[in-house]
Amino acid sequence: MFRHLPSYDVADASLVDLGNGMVQPLEDGELDKPLGEADDDENTATLDSGELRLPAGYTYFGQFVDHDITFDPVSSLQRQNDPDALVDFRTPRFDLDNVYGRGPADQPFLYADDGIHLLLGLADPAGSPQGGPDLPRNTNGRAIIGDPRNDENLIVSQLQSTMFRFHNAVADRVATDHPNLSNDDRFKFTQKVVRWHYQWVVIHDFLKRLVGDDVVDDILNVEEYDVPTGSPPNTVPPLTNPVGRAEPKLRFYHYNNEPFMPLEFAVAAYRFGHSMIRPSYLINDVATTDPPVAGAARIPIFDQTGQPRTSLSGFRPLPAFWGVEWKFFLAGIGPPVDDLPQPSYKLDATLSHPLGALPGSVAMPEQIVAGFDPAIAQSLAVRNLVRGKRLDLPSGPDVARAMGIDPIAPDVLIPPALALNADPARDAASRAALAGREPLWYYVLKEAELYTNASHLGPVGGRIVAEVLIGLLAGDPLSYVNVEPNWKPDLPAATTGTFTLSDLVNLAIP
Repeated sequence: MFRHLPSYDVADASLVDLGNGMVQPLEDGELDKPLGEADDDENTATLDSGELRLPAGYTYFGQFVDHDITFDPVSSLQRQNDPDALVDFRTPRFDLDNVYGRGPADQPFLYADDGIHLLLGLADPAGSPQGGPDLPRNTNGRAIIGDPRNDENLIVSQLQSTMFRFHNAVADRVATDHPNLSNDDRFKFTQKVVRWHYQWVVIHDFLKRLVGDDVVDDILNVEEYDVPTGSPPNTVPPLTNPVGRAEPKLRFYHYNNEPFMPLEFAVAAYRFGHSMIRPSYLINDVATTDPPVAGAARIPIFDQTGQPRTSLSGFRPLPAFWGVEWKFFLAGIGPPVDDLPQPSYKLDATLSHPLGALPGSVAMPEQIVAGFDPAIAQSLAVRNLVRGKRLDLPSGPDVARAMGIDPIAPDVLIPPALALNADPARDAASRAALAGREPLWYYVLKEAELYTNASHLGPVGGRIVAEVLIGLLAGDPLSYVNVEPNWKPDLPAATTGTFTLSDLVNLAIP
């Protein structure tokens, strides 16, 4: 998006210091606080309706969306990468290829014998109508799905399972409403309905929570105009205030023939979700760790033990009684319950403690440069900062200037209270190296903290994320905005004229 800007060419050692400074230390040995106890790390901001702005479920929906539109298996922390040589192995569209794979004709093992319904895994023996089922798995316990990344933690794997159930529920509705369709046409019709409702959720629910209605409406460039009616009665329907079909107002995300995946989005701005990850979660009414995890009031997202019931790590069968009940993650799922859903963590420049030491199942150790401890690459913050440098990303301040926004001052971006290194000399050297060249990913997070009190994205990060997501939708010839621009969701929803992630889940799991 900003290929004319210089990269933030900062020494790896300074990026390591900044990354280490971003990881939250344990407070009194406590990983997380019990449900209902005040927690300053939680994002308790609300919408005008009073609903929690970003419940924890949107953290993992954001991860699911990322896996739908991006996949880069070749870039490495160990070498400099040519951004122009990278290929996005995932179609940059909201087409759910991470759910459908290449379709029932090419990957029939993902589907039931009718070639319409998606296969599900084993049910959670807890018997909860919300919990489970697991994903289908092979004899090694690996999920048989369109994108293996959607099994990297239990929450996103349960979201994948819920998307399967949503597709199957829509397929049943299509069979009732259109009984004369062939199996092939029924699958294609179902797929269109599922994709369009998912696209609506991405833009009109998820994105608006992240950046605000004003930003989304400005980019969508929607106009209303009057059309004279005057047609004879009973001939054609009157036209009254139809929505104007206008091209999105994309100021910074431009493409020629088809959309592409900008590095500023994929490697920096869209990684905002890492700061929203809680260190632990309640997932249902009964699940607990076994054995208990010291300092954890809930189930940790990751741990280093590798034991089956001590964390929410993925790439394994769903433990018994650990199916996710979505009332813990989203509003409007079942009757209201005090202190639910759980909030995400604040959208700021701090990552929760477990993300400073990722398990090998999530991030295999890599030595960034000769002489560095390979364990350094187990820090998600360090990995993000170094990958941005390897891919020649511009700095946050330079991107802000290019967008016509005054950049945040260096001593505000990295305040004196943030310790980068215990050695005063190295701390001072890292600050000097980073001043004015703060990495874009860090800038986006700190900007959200400073501009919005850590409730949602700020002007730089929000505009990048919104323009790319809307641009991808506009550039897809099969999206609803191109096939039927005045389309509105027509599946049942809690509020007429809207469709949210909670509505999707309620349809998937009635």
